Amino acid sequence: MSGIHLHPHDILDEGAERFLELIGLMGDTEYIFPEVNTIFERNPYPTGKLPHNPVHEFVQGQGTLHVDIDSKAIYPPLFQKVDESILTGQDPMAVIKTALDETELKVIPWVNLLNGHFEGDVSNNGVIDFRGQPVEHWLCPNGPDVVPMWSKALTAITEKYGYKKFLIDRIRFPDWAGKEVRPQGIFSCFCRHCVNRMTEAGIVASRLLEDMQLIASLLKEQKFSKAADLMQQSPRVKLWIEFRKDSVSSFVERLVAEVRRMNPDIELWLDLWPPSYAWLLGQDYGRLTRTSDTLKHFPYHKLGGGADVQGFIRYFAQSTDKQEEAFQAFLRVFELEYDLSYATFQQKGYPIEFVRNENDKVRALSNPGTKIFSGVQMWNIGPADLKLAIQAARESAADDVLYYCYGWAEKELFQAVGETNGT
Repeated sequence: MSGIHLHPHDILDEGAERFLELIGLMGDTEYIFPEVNTIFERNPYPTGKLPHNPVHEFVQGQGTLHVDIDSKAIYPPLFQKVDESILTGQDPMAVIKTALDETELKVIPWVNLLNGHFEGDVSNNGVIDFRGQPVEHWLCPNGPDVVPMWSKALTAITEKYGYKKFLIDRIRFPDWAGKEVRPQGIFSCFCRHCVNRMTEAGIVASRLLEDMQLIASLLKEQKFSKAADLMQQSPRVKLWIEFRKDSVSSFVERLVAEVRRMNPDIELWLDLWPPSYAWLLGQDYGRLTRTSDTLKHFPYHKLGGGADVQGFIRYFAQSTDKQEEAFQAFLRVFELEYDLSYATFQQKGYPIEFVRNENDKVRALSNPGTKIFSGVQMWNIGPADLKLAIQAARESAADDVLYYCYGWAEKELFQAVGETNGT
């Protein structure tokens, strides 16, 4: 049985009755994933209008909490800003609880951990890029206050609403997307906590920085193939990639242990990037699935696997020839072995085989018995392509599908899901 993501504005603007009507068209929904806290994302992304929202044409996420807890009082050293709507009595999680508690639908709150509007001692817990600049709105998994903050916040949410399972997202280092394309955020983190841990791991940060500066220079000079060579061949970059995986895995392990200490009934599921990208962002499927036995990832073939590929290519290259060269280097670094031009990618995304390939990789990388949800793109896609994506997911090693997302999807897409389920 499948699931679907919900944003706070979906619940507050449309109401539970409308929500239940539309997901009823799908025919197989078991899990509802309401968002606890937003990221700095336009809804819908990257352009367009919310197709059935009666209040807003679009909503810009502000990185704030949409649950009724006093985050500052819970952990004063570091906390996430509570959204103004909560302060005026608009509580989407309470609406969900009232509407769904007497139904068979299972609610799994969806929480973004390392990316948002945080306050308190952010400077001691934030991500620093290879040029010594803070990466705005990102917390470091090695930050000393991050696990205490989130363990207390998650247990507080359980006490307030009763939910004991959470889908944890943004458990990684930054990618290049956000409010704007910022590739330098990838080369992180160089906060003092990370540098100290690198030293303990035998990584000489100054030498690593030299390689990163050279890669950045090659990209600026549009020498994309040489940049890809160095990215793949540098022994220091390889050590840094393993360091990032250890940092994220250790963070999740410490968080799970502390949450279980505070409330043994709480369970955390994982929201990860597709494996072709996950390794660069610090996500190690094998180790992470020793800590959690359920995950979702998002092999959105029409959208570059969830990555802003076009934004990345346009950042470095403007001419058609250089964009093609940059794209082929991109495919090589991420070992995406598709015979694909950039022009075709812009029109169609990755081939449909991407869905099955990524799901099969997840199964091979994860611990035996891991439950795998294949994320399915449910916006900027037609009914026929949506059905193909569902079919590809169901024919893969994934156990089920999780749709993203309710508020961005046209009514015809809910109907298309229902048709695949015979409803």
